[in-house]
Amino acid sequence: MKAVTKIVFLDDQGEKFFGEGPFQLLRAVEETGSLRAAAMSMNMAYTKALKVLKNAEAALGFSLTARTTGGKDGGGSQLTSEGREWIVRYEAYRNACMEANRQLYREFFPEKTGCIIMASGLGKRFGGNKLMADFLGKSMIEYVLDATEGLFAKRVVVTRHEDVVRLCEQRNVDVIFHDLPHRSDTVRLGMEALGDMDCCMFCPADQPLLRRETVEALLHCAADQKDRIWRTCSNGLPGSPVIFPKWAFEELKRLPEGTGGSWVLKEHPEQVSLMEVSDAHELMDVDTRESLELLKDYSMKVKHD
Repeated sequence: MKAVTKIVFLDDQGEKFFGEGPFQLLRAVEETGSLRAAAMSMNMAYTKALKVLKNAEAALGFSLTARTTGGKDGGGSQLTSEGREWIVRYEAYRNACMEANRQLYREFFPEKTGCIIMASGLGKRFGGNKLMADFLGKSMIEYVLDATEGLFAKRVVVTRHEDVVRLCEQRNVDVIFHDLPHRSDTVRLGMEALGDMDCCMFCPADQPLLRRETVEALLHCAADQKDRIWRTCSNGLPGSPVIFPKWAFEELKRLPEGTGGSWVLKEHPEQVSLMEVSDAHELMDVDTRESLELLKDYSMKVKHD
């Protein structure tokens, strides 16, 4: 189920004079330099295209196109300055309406989207539990908790660390404490805890620069194309978080021992879509104390700039 936004402009008599069709026609005129060619590209009769433009111009009170005749190029059509300004404003308005509709749809008809925060790493290269390490005044995992707060029907942290359990309990975040050895165990425990969901996001707990806006954008992508696996990337290089649709749940619950969600990604590469992030540092996880200091330095530099 989905709700579709359709923008239609009516004249004073209640007659439609502009919408997506006329907009696409004007875009085609801009690209081809010819109303006739634009109509042909849309499988529209030239007489109908001419009538569409005349109706719109009558309602708006200005010309949308200007026609030239003769010359070495044989004449054609181009947008007037008013016509170009009109389609720019129409497109911006349409996009704003579509975004508002998506937000309202999620508010009134919320999908059951779950989030599993993977917090079971032992931190051997770091030399201890990296998730509670200080990162500019907060523990590293708190940044991920903040970035995912309030965006999901259910969210659960899966961890082997008692101090992470205590933090989650203080923040009223659902948490599973376990001592099982494999990443596949962490995935399975998280999936079982979420219960019946429509899709699920897996998020590493050691990405302190992950932005809430990135999580929201990834959720938008998954809502628009529900059957795709969506994952973040930087300069085309895939990373995490990753959102899996419902059809992948059984495979995630039955991963080969020692594997993670990447096993499902490799099994279904044709089903994976990538969402580019603006800053590669968002997707960097912390494996060593050196990498922690590097991200701290970068974060401070960005703030000062």
